[in-house]
This record gives sequence, structure tokens and C-alpha cells, in this order.
Amino acid sequence: MANGKSAAGEHALLTRCLAGEALLPDLEVSLESATGFRRTMVASGERLVTSGGVLLGAIEVLRDITDQRDSEARVSFQAGHDPLTHLPNRARFVRRVKIALRRASRHHRSTAVLALNLDDFSLMSNRLGKDGGKQVLAEVARRLTAALRTHDSVASGVDTATRLGGDQFLLLCEDIADSEAAESVALRVAEALRVPMTKGGAVLTITAGVGITLTANPHHDPEALIFEAETAMHAAKRGGAGRHQLFVPEMSAQLQSRMDNADALREAIDKGEFRVVYQPKVSLLTDRITGVEALLRWHHPLRGVIPPLDFIPLAEASGLIVPIGCWVLEQVCRDAKRWSTVLAGGLPLSIAVNVSPRQFEPGLAETFGAIIAEAGIDPASLCVEVTESVVMRDAELAIETLRKLKSLGMRISIDDFGTGFSSLAYLKRFPLDELKIDKSFVDGIGIDPDSTAIVAAVMGMAHALDLHVVAEGVETADQLSRLRTLGCDEAQGYYFARPSTPDAIDALLAGCVAGTCAWHGGAPATAATAAVRKVLVVDDAPDVRQLLRSSLAAVGFAVWEAGSGEEAITEARRLRPDCVVLDINLPGISGLEVCRIIRKDPANENATIVMLTVDAERAEKIEAFTADADDYMVKPFSPRDIVSRVTASMRRRTAMLADRSR
Repeated sequence: MANGKSAAGEHALLTRCLAGEALLPDLEVSLESATGFRRTMVASGERLVTSGGVLLGAIEVLRDITDQRDSEARVSFQAGHDPLTHLPNRARFVRRVKIALRRASRHHRSTAVLALNLDDFSLMSNRLGKDGGKQVLAEVARRLTAALRTHDSVASGVDTATRLGGDQFLLLCEDIADSEAAESVALRVAEALRVPMTKGGAVLTITAGVGITLTANPHHDPEALIFEAETAMHAAKRGGAGRHQLFVPEMSAQLQSRMDNADALREAIDKGEFRVVYQPKVSLLTDRITGVEALLRWHHPLRGVIPPLDFIPLAEASGLIVPIGCWVLEQVCRDAKRWSTVLAGGLPLSIAVNVSPRQFEPGLAETFGAIIAEAGIDPASLCVEVTESVVMRDAELAIETLRKLKSLGMRISIDDFGTGFSSLAYLKRFPLDELKIDKSFVDGIGIDPDSTAIVAAVMGMAHALDLHVVAEGVETADQLSRLRTLGCDEAQGYYFARPSTPDAIDALLAGCVAGTCAWHGGAPATAATAAVRKVLVVDDAPDVRQLLRSSLAAVGFAVWEAGSGEEAITEARRLRPDCVVLDINLPGISGLEVCRIIRKDPANENATIVMLTVDAERAEKIEAFTADADDYMVKPFSPRDIVSRVTASMRRRTAMLADRSR
């Protein structure tokens, strides 16, 4: 009788296992105790025979089924949860809100959604490092879960597609009586977070901005409910750290406008309503346009041109900035290809492209590389501009991404420098080429001693790191003059030109080449800027010629090369250069002899000559000046050194010739 009951039990258990209602380990344990029966069953279309108390075939099939279901469960979990905190992700949270709204309506209660964002998390993460920041987020997730009731939910606010919002969390509270009860949840959460935690040897106190919304309407859209909570959260954070804010009806108009704009923004991409305009960057050494910055404009069919500040934040928040950014780069590449032969000497126009925080994620370099390759342009003609806040939100990721962009051949610029929080220890690790001083500091030059001192200090630091310095927002001749005195390399602003269409930039470039730059009031430029100045670099070492060429071309000179004394003499007679940068030690005819020959040529007697050598012997230096050289430099030298010395030498010679003519 016992055996009969046992066999019946095994039959029932096996049936449940095959139906997915029991687990394989339960069956294995039970089968080990089953003896002396033979039974036939049908499972998954196969006849499974049990004999001697061990159902081997059934066990193998069930083990396969269990493994498959475990694998599917893992995939399902990963798709619905944040891998760092193991909390449900935003998509899963939306489904829970929808269920909670239906359930609450049956009990005539309200449902509350809270959006929470940690205060100053990026600074904290920079101080602790990437791993330390992750540990803080994991601990915050644990505390939030512990602070809520068992039937409430916590979710990660992270966008799994972009990894943005890692320091944002969403809370769902069911069966809420009123707004006062919802606020008490926010206070309880704040208290849980404020308990000091120790990470990386530092004692941290966590605060957060919290937005709250609640509804008893079962038909309320879950996404809109979350949007309300996030709107209130942003309002709370504007009020200071550790605050909470209830969503109020007055915010509805703002919310509706934002949602309408998001829809219009999506349509703008398809309808081709975006335009790229360019603002010139002018070399303060040559007064010529050497580059432009690409800027985005939205031409709305009814509202006209919408200012960037009115739509860029929305594009970033919605993620639309990613496809928009790719479109901008494609347009820039088309214009870069057209401009690549505009300047004399084959100098390409450098075009700066801004990268938003939402774009600055893994895969950016690969995306940019593909667009540039398809356009068939030289990556060196493009400069990526990133703001200080972007690179410091995740410094290690920034370093890795910038290095990949740099490896493509692009130049890297850090924008709005001085307005964010940066560490010099990190700054020297970034593969930067350029540093842009924010307009807020340029506005104070010559007026506010602190602003002037800051600009001078930033320039000194940048030049010590061999970085090019660009001043933004130059609007007056006095600002320009003071920036020249401080040693600024380039400037941009309304003094030179407002952001203009590509056709308008064509006209500006043509004017500069003809010696009639717009910022000289339409009158001919000074003698120093009346034409593109030609420089002949002479050295038998190809790497030295390349350094000289790239350094001088970057600030607007038209550069030619020669590798020997004989070639230098021939090229000088043909080109009539404004300046010759001449190595003393050349094969065949020495550089000193070439210098003398050029000086005897009536067509080139007024050319500036800068001599180069690897020796610093006093006798050689005297001999160079005896040959009527204007300056003398010892190798090695930095790009800034050669540009500075060549420019200064040309100015001195121009002044000397002017004195002689009087």
C-alpha cells in the first residue's frame, strides 16, 4: 500500500514538473526513495518509461527544461532591471504604476510617484572614483528599499540605452491617503539617506532633491505621472540641496508646453527644420579666420528661429540630441569638404563641433569615425568641443572617449573653462589641444581685476600645458587689445561676426584673403594682415618640417617646405616668402650661406629669417646675426615657441623697414 501511494505521489510530482509547477531537485530527491514500480507517461510528445525507481529520461528532459527556464529568467531579469543596483528599470516601473493605478481605484485611494535625484553626485563620484560612485549608488538603493513599506516599489531612473540618470531613482507608493502622507514618505527617505556612510575612507552624507505627485485617477498616463514627479524634482533641486517639492497645477502649463515641444522636436528632425550656422574664430597673431564653431538653430515654421537654450535642454532630456548630433556632424563634414581648399597653401578651415552630455557615452568615437570616413574628409579639420561639466561627470570615461576621438585625428577642445568644477590632476590627463575661456571672464577684462587675473592665470596654465587658448564672447576692440597683450591665441565673438550661414562665411573668408576683413570696418587691413603671409621652412629632417608646418599653418600662415639649401634658394626665388625658417646645418649649402644668398636677392632682401640649430654655441649665434638673420632658435622647441618667435620676428622687421623708409 505504501508503495502504491509512493508511486502515485511520484506520478503526480512528475506531472507537475513536466507542467513547470515543481522543480527538478524535488523530483530527484523523491525519485531516489521510489522503488518497485513501472509506469508510462507522455511528456513533450515522448513516452518516458520509469524502471527500478529511477526515471533517467524524465530527469534529463526536466533538467534541460529547467536550464532553459533559468536562462530565460536571467535574460528577462537583465532586460527589466538595472545591472548595478538590481532595481527594476524605468520601463518595468511604468508597468507597475499602471497596475497600481487600477488597483487603487477599487479602494478609492491615491497612488504617489516620487522622483529622486542625488545632490552633487558627480562631484562625489569624481572624488571617490568610478567604483566608489557605484558603491554609493548600490547603498542608496538598499536604503531606499528599506525605508519603504513592503508593498511599495523602488526603481532605478537610469536610461538603459544611454546609461544616463544613474543617480536618479523612482518610488511608487500605493494606498496613499493624501499629499501630506506622500510628503511624509519623502521625509522618511531623506532621513534614511542622511545617515553617514563611509566609502573610500571618506565619510559621506547623502542628500537628494525629491519631486512628488499623486493621483486617484485610474486612467492617468503612467509616463505623464513620472514626468510630473520629475518636473517637481527639478523645481526642488533649484531651491537647494535636500529639498522636496509637490507637483502643483501651476506646473501643468509648463509640463504641457514641454511635452508639445518634445513632439515638435521629433517632427523637426523629419521635416528638416534644423540649420547649422558658423561663428568665425580669428587668430590674434595674423588677424585671419582660422576656424569656425558650428552652432545649431531650429527654424520653426510658425514660431520662427527658436533660441538654442529653448530646445537643447529638451533635446538632451528626451535623448533626441543623439540623432540631432549625428545630423549636425554630417552637415559639418559636407561643409568642411567644401572649405578644405578655400585658404591659400592648402590650409583646411578648422571646424569645431559641440558634443552634449547625452552624446558623450561609449560608442561616440566609433559613430563619429564612421560619419567622417563616409564623408571622406581629413579628421584633423574637425575639433570636438566638450564642456568642463561633461568631462568631469565621469572623468575616466571622458579620458577614454577623448583618447579614441583623438586617435581618429580630431582635435579636442574644452569649452566654457572656469565655469565648472575641474581638477588639474584630471586636466593634465585629458588629451586636449585647446582651451576656451568663458565669455563671463572675457566680459570683465580691463574692468574687473579678478576677471583679468583669472584670464591671465588660465592662459599661463594652458600655455604651460602647450594648449591653444581661445577667448569666447569678444565684443569690443578694448577686449581684443587686452587679450593680445595677455598672449591669447584666438578669439571669437560679435566683434568679428555673429553666427552666419555657410555662404556668409564664404564671403568673410574671401574678404580676409583680399585684405578686407569685416572687423576692420570694411577698410583694408593693416600691413600685417593685408594678405596671407607665406613662410618657407627649410630643414633636412622631415619630422622637423612637419612640426614647423603644422604649428605655423594652425595660426593662418601659408607654409611651403624645402629639404636642402639648393631647394631653399630655388623656392625662395619662386615664392618670395614673408619669412624663412632656416636650419643652419643643411646638406650641401649651409643654412648660413643660404641666408646670405637670400639677403642679396632684391626680391627677398626684406624677408624675415629665423635660424634653427641644435647647438647653442655663442660663436654660431653671432655668425647667424652677422648673416643678417632676424632671430635664432635652439632645437627642440614647442609649437607655441616657433609661432611666437616667427610672429615677433616679422613684426620687428616690419617696424625696422618702416623706420628706414621715413
